Parts: sequence; C-alpha cells; structure tokens
Amino acid sequence: MLIRNRLASAMLALACASPLFAQAQNCTSLGDLRWLLGNWHHADAGKQMTEQWRQVSAQTFEGVGLSRAAAGSAVDTEMLRLAEMSGEIFYLAKVSHNMLPVAFKLTSCDVGTAVFENPSHDFPRRLEYRLMSADRLQVLVRGSGAKSYTLNFHRAGH
Repeated sequence: MLIRNRLASAMLALACASPLFAQAQNCTSLGDLRWLLGNWHHADAGKQMTEQWRQVSAQTFEGVGLSRAAAGSAVDTEMLRLAEMSGEIFYLAKVSHNMLPVAFKLTSCDVGTAVFENPSHDFPRRLEYRLMSADRLQVLVRGSGAKSYTLNFHRAGH
C-alpha cells in the first residue's frame, strides 16, 4: 500500500511539474480506450511480442507485455496498467530492470489513438498507440533524438 501511495503521489507531482503534460483531448475516461483491450501479437525476424489487455474496473486496465526470441524462450516481461486517477489517465509500466513502475501521462487522445508521455524518463519518453483497423494496432516507441522503433501488432487469432 505504501508503494502504491508513493507511486500515485510521484505521478501526480510529475504531471503538475511539467508543462508538456497538457490535458488529453477527446478522451474523458478510460472507457474511451476500450479499443486497446484484447490480445495483440507482433512478430519479426528476431523477436515475437505480445500485449494482453483486460479491463479490471472502470478505472483500471491491466496488461502484460511479453517478448520472446525467435527460439521461443521468454526474453522480457512487462506488467502494464492504465489507470484513471484524479480525472487523468496514466500508463504504468513495470519492467525487471526498474525498481518501481514508470508512469506516462495520457497527453493526447482521439478515436483510436492514445499518446502517453514522460519527458523525464530515459527511454522511452513517448508511447503512441494507434488502432489502424479492428485487427491492427501500431505502437510507436520514441526516445530523444533518433532513438525509436515501431511495433505492428495484429489481434491474436487473426
């Protein structure tokens, strides 16, 4: 409970301290991001990735991101969460190499697009989720300068 309270306090302080954290447009609640729910799969020559999102309450979506090398062994796991708090939406990512989750604030949102930012994080600083069609999701992972990559997901089973 103490960690959760500290995390919430840190996220709100970060949101208030940065002018880059403008209020997201057109998304009034986490319900506007339901298009993200489900199982998503990405594969390229060297890696397979999945993101699985489920709604656990009106204010919380939980996700799991899993990366596997081409040989099939688990490479990395991310525990993900979208949380609606104090009228704002945050993307929380817990990875093994960080002691606490990293928070990204929803800064831009429209039908089928959500942008989360944390300009003080080393990498990534910006995550853009774009629903390209009912079965295609593109995730742009951006850092500073040219450091970035794009993931093209398809709904699992399609």
